[in-house]
Amino acid sequence: MPIPEQNTAWPPAPWDEAYKAYALNEAWQLGDTATLERLYSSDRQAAATHTHRGQAYRGGLVGAASKMFWGRPVPANENRTRIHVPAPADLATLSSDLVFAEPPEVSLGTDSTEKGKARLDLIANSEAAHATWNTMGELKAALGATVITSAWDTDVADHVWLEVAAADVVIPVFRRGVMVECTMWTEYREDRTQVVYRHLEHHEVGAIEHALFRGTETNLGRRVPLQDRPETAGLAGLVNEDSRILTGIDRLTCSYNPNMPTRAWRKKGVLANTGRSDYAGLHGLFDALDETFSSWMRDLRQGAGRILVPDAMLDYLGPGMGAAFDMGREVFAGLNSPGKPGELMIDKVQFEIRVEQHERTAFALYREILRAAGYSQSAWGDYSGGGQGGTQTATEVDDRNKASERTRDKKILYDRAAISRQASVALELDGKLFPGKGGGRFEQPTVIFPDVSQEDPEKLARTLSLLDAAGAISLWEKVARANPDWGEDEIKAEVGRIREDRGTAPDPATFDGDDEDPEDPEDA
Repeated sequence: MPIPEQNTAWPPAPWDEAYKAYALNEAWQLGDTATLERLYSSDRQAAATHTHRGQAYRGGLVGAASKMFWGRPVPANENRTRIHVPAPADLATLSSDLVFAEPPEVSLGTDSTEKGKARLDLIANSEAAHATWNTMGELKAALGATVITSAWDTDVADHVWLEVAAADVVIPVFRRGVMVECTMWTEYREDRTQVVYRHLEHHEVGAIEHALFRGTETNLGRRVPLQDRPETAGLAGLVNEDSRILTGIDRLTCSYNPNMPTRAWRKKGVLANTGRSDYAGLHGLFDALDETFSSWMRDLRQGAGRILVPDAMLDYLGPGMGAAFDMGREVFAGLNSPGKPGELMIDKVQFEIRVEQHERTAFALYREILRAAGYSQSAWGDYSGGGQGGTQTATEVDDRNKASERTRDKKILYDRAAISRQASVALELDGKLFPGKGGGRFEQPTVIFPDVSQEDPEKLARTLSLLDAAGAISLWEKVARANPDWGEDEIKAEVGRIREDRGTAPDPATFDGDDEDPEDPEDA
């Protein structure tokens, strides 16, 4: 989609449908209960106005949304307990941690230059890049997709870097499932007015066009000079007469990175190529979890002990001031019930706090959320005690943990392709913008993710011990498996130290790191 015409609806169809879903997912991720109430209440009102033969529709998204906990109206003057549990945010964080807690390594082939490798490290292997990947992991898990963009500013850094935009600020154009252009946008709002400025950044092969519009909440409005906003004024001196910045390369400066293949929109034209959020199909479970904890807290509030006393026990404070009860007073008069002189009119109220029932319900919802999202039940702690019972073997526990690893492997397929493609573009741009520093066009980089993110040290130790007992692993490989981030020199040095401690050190003049000596008792 090129830069739209003036005074067109925003967001443009059919992306207006997608953006409603993005807004709902964002509200769940942020725990924005005010937005959740507004979105579900508006759906409830829509359900009331959409009728068939005089009857409100019961099925479909609108009918279902109107029954949600966050969509139910609260009567006036009623203090109803409502609590949000940040399970959606935790789910997005879990996804990012599984994939990017240990960063991937982006590397060039052996025929590349050392300067080229050093520039790629700045672009894709630095701590800043690692932070970007963590952000990307959370955004695409919550919203369904992200776009990786090559960015530069000679006043900020002397190299190109990679940025990430979430799906709710991107309108992509796909051809045969591949993004061939896209428009990203940012909003700026004027205080105490209905005016909305939108900066549109259109990426196409060889150029990036910038445009600024002054409109309203739902209308793009008219195009105005970039100088009209301080945030975009700096671009005015960089664009040409067509408001474009020419990149000098024949590739797109952004790459689409879906979270998972879409389900709901697979028959809806351009939306079929968008990604699927981890929240897909889970809104009802999130809502039920919030209702469960809200009910639990309501029990806690109502379970506070209260006493009922007759008026004679109250000390009146004066006209319009009400009355008070003195808990320290020792003598009271006139407390007998009429007709029952031996019975005092004092009672207590103590409602039951249903801790076990609420806890088991919450645990069941947690387990179902994790299962439906494709993660292991133990990902948030072991909730299997909420009713399953029994002792599980190590093999059963390991099988339960496989779900998270399978989901991680599927997500990495998309991450690897998008990171590799845009790292290559960024490196080529780097060579154009900063000549002589090592960037340029090289072969496509490879992206290698660790086998298992943050492998359990105890599990790893047992695995290595079993392999060692079976004579199926060398000392070199044991050190490498225990320290996956070490290079060959570090592994070789550690193997030498272990041999020295054991009294099996080989001749330093002939030791080359190959740990396959059949006479070594430690490796037999």
